[in-house]
Formats: sequence, structure tokens, C-alpha cells
Amino acid sequence: MIEANRPTTPPEQPPASAATPGRLSILNLALLLALLGYGNVLLETPWVVFAMTALGAWLGGELAVRNAAIQRYCDFAKVSNDLLWETDHRGRFTDLHGILAQIFKIGIGQQWRTLFPEAPDLAVLNAAIIARRPFRNLELSIQFSPKQPPRWMRINGIPLLNESGQLRGYRGTALDITPHWQAREALRTHTTRLEREVVAATRELRLANQELAERERHLRTLINAAPVGIAELDAQGHCRYLNPVGCILAGCPEQTAWGRHFFDFIHLDSRDYVEFAWDINRASTEVHWFEFRLRDTGLWVSAYWTHLIESAGQPLSGSIVIFIDVTEARSKDQKLWIQAHYDTLTDLPNRNLFWERLEQVLSRAKRQRQIVGLLWIDLDGFKAVNDSLGHSAGDELLQQVALRLHSRLRESDTVARLGGDEFTVILPAISDLAAALQVAHALIARLAEPFVLTQGVGRISASVGLALYPLHTENAEALVQYADTAMYAAKQAGKNQLAVWRPPAEISS
Repeated sequence: MIEANRPTTPPEQPPASAATPGRLSILNLALLLALLGYGNVLLETPWVVFAMTALGAWLGGELAVRNAAIQRYCDFAKVSNDLLWETDHRGRFTDLHGILAQIFKIGIGQQWRTLFPEAPDLAVLNAAIIARRPFRNLELSIQFSPKQPPRWMRINGIPLLNESGQLRGYRGTALDITPHWQAREALRTHTTRLEREVVAATRELRLANQELAERERHLRTLINAAPVGIAELDAQGHCRYLNPVGCILAGCPEQTAWGRHFFDFIHLDSRDYVEFAWDINRASTEVHWFEFRLRDTGLWVSAYWTHLIESAGQPLSGSIVIFIDVTEARSKDQKLWIQAHYDTLTDLPNRNLFWERLEQVLSRAKRQRQIVGLLWIDLDGFKAVNDSLGHSAGDELLQQVALRLHSRLRESDTVARLGGDEFTVILPAISDLAAALQVAHALIARLAEPFVLTQGVGRISASVGLALYPLHTENAEALVQYADTAMYAAKQAGKNQLAVWRPPAEISS
């Protein structure tokens, strides 16, 4: 990928569970001596042996969990019809999985740009990469081999950041939609041809009523045989004809469909959007496209429609709508989006969705001059529960923590898990600092209550840091840093308490 600009914000503080420099120096010294061949010296030094033993035990547990996760990922990737890919910050493939990777013979180390012909449709992808933002459902033409025709792929990707917030690459999926794209182009051609035939049949009606009947039978046979839904509407938008596939998609018999307004087939969630698009294009003879949900079956369809206008100044004579079922494709895209934006253990928003929500809340707060509170929560004593009752108990405890946090917040608030035992809470449109303090103290008290787990009773507490927009800062990254810094201050002050961020000048005074 394109190498992104280096971040200007200070790096995040290391987690509480990270090893201190002193411990790291001891372990590093022990490993260095081992590499230099001083085995006898190591064995004669008790503290070095102890350090190496502790390191081995810790690494063993971490590697077991990591290897299990990697194995699950590999198993899923082997049977996936998608192309699962990962690149470094220079745009070179570092990981490729899925059936498509084998079919198209993409190589590790290959530059992703070599797959794309120069085309304007790369602008959206380049903009997302430069901004280090996720991208979804980008349809691009890819040249896998000079000897093969280009393929159309639907690409999704999320940025990968290191601990300093620097871009280290991208990870995502690609789905071969060439058949769908070809069908869509064929459908567009088919729509144009059908329109011409319908117009020709209408004109011939004035010349010969006898030929009209034969022409109509021909068109109905053609339309009935088409593997897509086709509807003919009058000038007011009422249905004059709905082919068999259209009746199945809409869940409506042909006799019931006659005379029914086109908008009555559309689900209420999509109706405002369709009515708006319909009205602004009433005078256009071009083929238009949109997606909407059908009311009676709940299916999502991709529709192409055109208004039939005989000539300038003539009233609208009707419309042709052709639609295909895209429910399965939308469902798959939705699942991929959820996997990329939600934590699989707690079902809470993950780091990606947290940053999106925070940017949205701060933008709205700036327009409406509102106060936003950000709580950074780190669990005290979680490692002890994990060590004494096991990892499954730790997972169960994190799930209960998520439920307790969510139950004490408003619908407009956002609670997210950033990883490990760290959580954040976004409090939009609060009245003042006192309101944020009240929420924070309530959460601290709730998390201090015992947790009834399958393996026993778990007891933890929470250290919470609070930062406010715009009182402390108007920048999202700085707001997160201030809340995190305040959380560490709460831990240093004895844990199980709240700390509000204060500038260094105020702390020193």
C-alpha cells in the first residue's frame, strides 16, 4: 500500500501489564548470555535461571493461545471462496489465503498495484489508504495475468497500526464478482433492448392493432422467460404488469399486483429513499439504478428503471423496472462489516468502530456546541482472576463486564472494548463535568461488585480516567490520550477510583 504519513500525536501509553524496563533488561541479558555460549554461567546464577523459567512459562501460555487462533484462521481461510489478503506499509502482499489466491496465483511479496490497470476507479481506494481509513465494497477491475482478461473484484480492507499508531499495512478480503458484474452489464443491455421493443410496440399500436397482439405475445414470452423481476408501470406509477419472477420476489400474485402502486411494494425502511430518487429523475429517459428492500418478502433487490417519454413536451407514458435479488450478497457484506467493527467476545464495538463513533460524536458536538465525555476504563485484578480461575473464567468475566457497563448507559452512549481488559465509554451531549463524574462513579461501583462465574466468584475493580471535549481539547486523538493518562493516574493513586485529566502545569503546582 501507499506509505502513510507518520502520526504527529504522541504514542499511546503502554498497558499496565507490560514488563518494566528493569525486567526486560534482565531477560535480555539472560538471552544474550545464552546466545554467546555462557550456559554454565547461567545455570550457576539463580536469578537468571528464575527469569528464563518465568519467561518460558509466560511465552508458552501466550503462544498456545496465539497458535490456536492462527489455526482457526487458517482453517476458515482454506475453505473461503474469498481472497483473504494482508500487505505491509509498502503495498507488498505478506499473507494470502482463500481459493481465489490459488486460482489466480498471486504471490507473496507482489505489489498490489501491479494487479490494477490505471483507471479512475482507483481514486476512492487511494484516498482511503492515504487517510488510513477502512474501505468497503469497492468494485475494481484487476488484471491477475496478462494472458487472462481482467476480473472484477469487490474489495474490503482495514488499516493495521502498530503500537505507535503508525501504519504497518492493510488487511482485508476480495470477492470475485465478475459473473455478477457481467450479468449487470448484460442486464443493462437487455433493459435497453426491452425499452426499445416496448416503445416500438407502442408506436405500432397506432398503425396496426392486429400486429400489436402478436408483438405483445412475443414480448410477454421474452419477459416471462427472463431470470429477473420485470414490472411495467403506468404514468402514475401503478403496476400494469409483473412477470413471474417479479411476483416471487415481491411475494404478490400477478392479479393482486395489477393496479398496485410501485411504492406499495417497497419496505418502509427504503421508501423515503426510493421516492426521492424517483421524483428527481421523473423527466429523465436514462436508465437509473438503486437498491431497496421489498415490503412483503423482506428481500433486497438491485433495480434498474427508466421512464418512457415519447418526445419533448409529451406527458410521462410509463416506466419499466427490472430488479434482481441481492439479499445474500448484502448479508455477506454485512457479516464482514460486523466482523471488522465488533469484538467477537463481548459483542461491543471494537477499536475501529470506536474511532468512527468518536469522530461522529465530536463533529456533532462541534456543530451543536455540546459537551462530550470520554471514560478510559482499565480493570484492576483481572489478571489474578485469569490466573486463578482460568482463561475461560476471564472471558466470562469480560462478557459480564460488558453487560454491566452497557446496562448503566444511555442508548446514545457508546461502550467499546479496545482489547485485553481496557474499555472506553463515549458520553455525548452531557450537561457538565458533574454529569460525567456521576456516570463514572456509578460504573466504578457496579464493577466492584462480585462476579458470579462458572468456575467461582471473581472480584475486580476499575481505574477510570476522564477527559472532556471541549474543556480539555477539541482533538479526538488528544482526547483519547488525556483519558488514558488520567486512568494511569487513578491506578497510581491506589486503583478503584476516578481521575480527571489535568494539564501537567496544574499537576506540578
